[in-house]
Amino acid sequence: MITKKQQAHTLLGLALLGGLMMTAPVQAGGFSTPTYGAPGWGRAFGGGSLFKNDPSSAYNNPAAMAFVDQAVVQQTVDYARVKIKYSGQAYDYAGNPASNTAVMPDGSFDPSTAVVNNNDGGQGGFTAWLPTGFLVIPMGDRFAFGLSQVVPQGMRTTWNENSKFRDFAVDTKIETVGLTGSLSFKVRDDFSIGGGMIVQRSQGFVSQNIDLFSAASVSPGLGNGAFPSGVGSALMRVKVDNVSVGWFTGVVWKPTEQDSLGLNYHAKIKNKMTGKYNIRADVLNNGLMTDDTVFGTGKTLVETAYPGLKLYPNGANASTQLDIPATAAIDWVHQFNDRWTLGVSAMWTQWSSFKDLTLKSEGSTIVAIPYNYRDAWMYSVGGDFRATDELTLRAGVAYDQTPTRNSTRDPRIPDGDRYFASLGAGYDIKAIPGLSLDAAYSHQFVQKVNIRTQNVDRLGGGRLDGTAESSGDIVSLSATYKF
Repeated sequence: MITKKQQAHTLLGLALLGGLMMTAPVQAGGFSTPTYGAPGWGRAFGGGSLFKNDPSSAYNNPAAMAFVDQAVVQQTVDYARVKIKYSGQAYDYAGNPASNTAVMPDGSFDPSTAVVNNNDGGQGGFTAWLPTGFLVIPMGDRFAFGLSQVVPQGMRTTWNENSKFRDFAVDTKIETVGLTGSLSFKVRDDFSIGGGMIVQRSQGFVSQNIDLFSAASVSPGLGNGAFPSGVGSALMRVKVDNVSVGWFTGVVWKPTEQDSLGLNYHAKIKNKMTGKYNIRADVLNNGLMTDDTVFGTGKTLVETAYPGLKLYPNGANASTQLDIPATAAIDWVHQFNDRWTLGVSAMWTQWSSFKDLTLKSEGSTIVAIPYNYRDAWMYSVGGDFRATDELTLRAGVAYDQTPTRNSTRDPRIPDGDRYFASLGAGYDIKAIPGLSLDAAYSHQFVQKVNIRTQNVDRLGGGRLDGTAESSGDIVSLSATYKF
């Protein structure tokens, strides 16, 4: 039975976790984000949540909650700074360097005034704050209950609106915030099982220019290269969201007093996001979407080029399927003595379930951008050294495979293989029994990658030939209280 004191602690935990719902992403491979407090970041996630009394087990492996010996709550704030730079060339559908031609207020333009676009997009990265919270409450000798607020998926890139690859990407933001509840059961003194549910809200925002003349030039209906490229602007902005439910489970086995082995699985979550889109266009491009008198057929240029496709500058409904991929991880923690503890982890993510980014509206497909991600692994090793009774030092390294393919990588997610190098420390505050403070710093070394991709016809058929360089720094601060 849960005591009144435990009930109060549960309500307090819910209030604390519920107050952390305003979040921003801390990017890992693809658009995933690690779900740990500062101690986990300091170990580069080695050992997962199997270290003693780690409340992040409430989400990462609920079976480990059965070995938490007293109620514990942890609040974490991460600060991330991600840098992304592009360098290279961009070409239109005809193979010419990408250019911009200004449109006059009356809708006219002069092709001879086209200017080659040399803008490389600026700084495509971001800075962000990410709060995370965990709560674990033992219930007797066998059961434990957990709550958490996590951001399992998230990424962001922001490029200059007038860059040479504006037809590929301007803004991209994907964020999933989840509240979870979990339960564990200690089957034997050395073996436990656990499971939980997550209710999550996903938000997405993307924007990019649509080169309507170029799209018409490479279309099946008008594909004769009759129109110039880069004329004016038509910035499409899409905002969608969704609430969905998923589940996760885990097991933990302690073959010896010094060793813990864990296996966890987070199931794929179906995630159909709905919302609106609108297009901020100049007079000329607005007419290409709305004027049905040009060809004398009662169809606009867009409808003529792509039968069945209608674009509404003032906005219309939009939807896309962005499922959260399944993950599975195996963790091992070994305690050498009272001072040294080491953890090793391997996590698999089923990124192959992410085939494309398809935008639909009013029953028809506006565009489908292929990605064809492949499954990826992340390997981590890290540990703790208890320097004094109060001070614990941490370090770890990790290797995270990118799921992106060279043929479909674009400026939205210019991802490459990455290495994490982490340092951390924790201090027990003796003046406040049960309270500890932890800090960690992690640097991401991201592989320099090629971006050699061609846009789909509906986005103008342009081509990129360049490279992207990225890096990331994360500072994590946690307060943990045992009661």
